Amino acid sequence: MIKVVAVHRCQGAMVLVSVVMLLMLVLMVTLYTGRVKTLQHKTLLNEQNYALSFAAAEAGLMKALGRLSEDSAWDGSQIDTILPENSSYAVTGIRQQVARQSTTVTVVDLQSVGTSADGLATTTIRESALLYSVLANPPDAPLIVAGGMAVGGNFEVTANPNGGGTGVPLSIWTDQSVDMNNGSGTTCGLQEFNDGNCSTSPYSEKGIKNLDIVDDDPGFPDDLMEYLFNVPEAEWPQLRAEADQTLADCSALNAASFGLIWVDGDCTLNAGSVVGSTPAPVIVIVTDGDINMNGGVELFGILFSFRKPGVVSDFEIDMAGGARVNGTVASNHPIGHANGTYNAVYDADVLESIKQHDAFRRVGRIPGSWRDF
Repeated sequence: MIKVVAVHRCQGAMVLVSVVMLLMLVLMVTLYTGRVKTLQHKTLLNEQNYALSFAAAEAGLMKALGRLSEDSAWDGSQIDTILPENSSYAVTGIRQQVARQSTTVTVVDLQSVGTSADGLATTTIRESALLYSVLANPPDAPLIVAGGMAVGGNFEVTANPNGGGTGVPLSIWTDQSVDMNNGSGTTCGLQEFNDGNCSTSPYSEKGIKNLDIVDDDPGFPDDLMEYLFNVPEAEWPQLRAEADQTLADCSALNAASFGLIWVDGDCTLNAGSVVGSTPAPVIVIVTDGDINMNGGVELFGILFSFRKPGVVSDFEIDMAGGARVNGTVASNHPIGHANGTYNAVYDADVLESIKQHDAFRRVGRIPGSWRDF
């Protein structure tokens, strides 16, 4: 006897199995999609946290650089700050002294750790900053000249009492001979100058050149700009870029002026003018121009007459009617050939103010020192 199985029963079983398999497939796809979305969410969250912590770390570096600009004596102690979006940074610095060309500079190794708002991400970045003074080597003499002096006019120089060593006065320093046989040049001590007896109690005078004048010195620097400012003459635009003011003449200078001032061309100061002060002096660099200081003018700081490389014109310094510089007068070219008059009084307090005043401090980021590892 032959049995006949109902076809619809087999079909129902196949449908059931197919539905179950489809449901399992949908479930697997759903679970996989969920895992992918979860991973994407975690990745996105991690990227956001990294970006926040990185931004916080960069903010810490900027804070440290700003702190150095305002307070060059910052010892690198930790600065902690919470930012408005609740991320935070902690930045520290380590100071070290490094020899650079003709001077020693301070390098501060900065480390900033940024943390995201939820505390799940931190980023550490490091960078080194160069802390230096625009005046690399404070001058020891009140009058420094490259190329020598032909004293066709008049000068009165008050010596640094310890410029040549303890108790050894130094008035003039130059690489060539100082001609004391023409004009009316006098050097003397500070006490004699203050008492008005410079001409009657001189160190050196017309026809007499004593040891306070150091000329024909083989140790005189080949590059006076580099010696004073650690910038070679050929790279003078670098120093110009660091100036606090860049002027076409000296008409705007007054007692409130301070810092590094660069003048392109002639510099004339009217009678009675005062430029700078003992606590806030100036460094005035006059390029390719004559300097004329009329009666009673006083400048506190350093006056540097700079002739650019390749320029052959002669430029003169003329200080009339008792005008003077309290500090140092320097020139990278010969002076005195046009009957100029120059008066310089060595002022240790003024030069010390230049060393200490933040206006003459600069902070530079050392290229290639940034790293995030």
